[in-house]
Amino acid sequence: MLNNKIRKQNTVGKNQAGLPDLGFLEFLGEGVMVLDSNRNIIMVNSALENLLGWSAAELTGQTCFKFFDCQHPGTGTSLCHNLCPLMFLRTISNSRQGIYYQEISMITREGQRREVSASFAPLVLPSFPGQPVTVTPEQPGSLLPEYSIIMLRDVTEIKRQERIKTEFIAAASHQLRTPLSSIKTSIGLLLENVGEDFSPPLKRLLNNIQSSSNRMERLVNDLIELTSLQSGRVQMQRRRFEARELVGRAITLNQEKLESRVQTIEWSLPDEPLYVEADFGRMSQVLGHLISNASKFSGYGKNINIDVAASTRERSQEVIFSVIDEGVGIEETEKGLIFEKFYQSQISENANETGNGLGLPLARALIELNGGRLWFESQLGKGSSFYFALPLAPTGLGNQPPQDPKLPKRTGVMKIVASRKDKL
Repeated sequence: MLNNKIRKQNTVGKNQAGLPDLGFLEFLGEGVMVLDSNRNIIMVNSALENLLGWSAAELTGQTCFKFFDCQHPGTGTSLCHNLCPLMFLRTISNSRQGIYYQEISMITREGQRREVSASFAPLVLPSFPGQPVTVTPEQPGSLLPEYSIIMLRDVTEIKRQERIKTEFIAAASHQLRTPLSSIKTSIGLLLENVGEDFSPPLKRLLNNIQSSSNRMERLVNDLIELTSLQSGRVQMQRRRFEARELVGRAITLNQEKLESRVQTIEWSLPDEPLYVEADFGRMSQVLGHLISNASKFSGYGKNINIDVAASTRERSQEVIFSVIDEGVGIEETEKGLIFEKFYQSQISENANETGNGLGLPLARALIELNGGRLWFESQLGKGSSFYFALPLAPTGLGNQPPQDPKLPKRTGVMKIVASRKDKL
């Protein structure tokens, strides 16, 4: 029955091309669609019929953009003609990466929109030629494989629930700001006006309230910032700067903390200046947070290393920043949770210094908004290494190395002790 159904729906184009039987695709739970180089639909499976509402008979032999009106789910930008994901496919013969992933919004037969997680790949089977073909005028400047396969997974409900959660967190965070401001102001006034004969236990309670309200305020501000970043409401203020400038700023931000723990920080930068184009303030926040984490999870008097180097990844040049500590490391069971909101490691060298579990999710969001990526390596008991990469900016006129005397040398060591504050 399955083979008969596949044969019936593919009388146009597929059997004439001598393609192998693709009846096995009927067993897949995801929607599947096979297209030729002109984006004509060769076949669909039952899961795709159920997802989008059109029957195989209606779709087969027609161009895909005639039906689905694919859009970017966040902006509503049409993808069908100039931004079709199929145009990003590279044939197996000239690339090691033949799969392209993207979330898109597609219209159903009933006129409703569904958000789907889509995988696009060239379809290369023994009886397929698998060679690039001449592209039609609707596909300028690209080479498509003779046949492509698209797999669609419906994520509409998942995305709806994520939006509800994000909106709730944002609303709750904004509502908390006003009472928190009142509490902080009241406690501050009380502490300023207590006399020397004020009860020490009561004064400790007031200090505890002040400390807790400050921590709650940081949590609320981080929540608002994270939800704003994820919703696309925050614009990055990009400028070109040298990597050395970022390192100097991040070390300065953490100097007081490093001093309190008598920790040594060592940095190494290449002889040639490396430039990136990103939001300097946000990137200082990210690198500063990684250094702060390295300090928190390292012992008294331990070393922290910062390395900066250029690298090439998939024909693109980038600058990689590394923060390496000698701390407690991360458990294998925790590694998959590190970037989850509100997650806090169960192991710390400083039990009195707790975070809110939003630093790393916020750091990753900021890095990705600046076109970069963030990852880590860790071994329990030996320390952790956190890395982030930003695209390398081209050098040229206007990219002269800064002459600010406060910038660190390209290689240096700073041992910060309580009795001395070294300048960068």
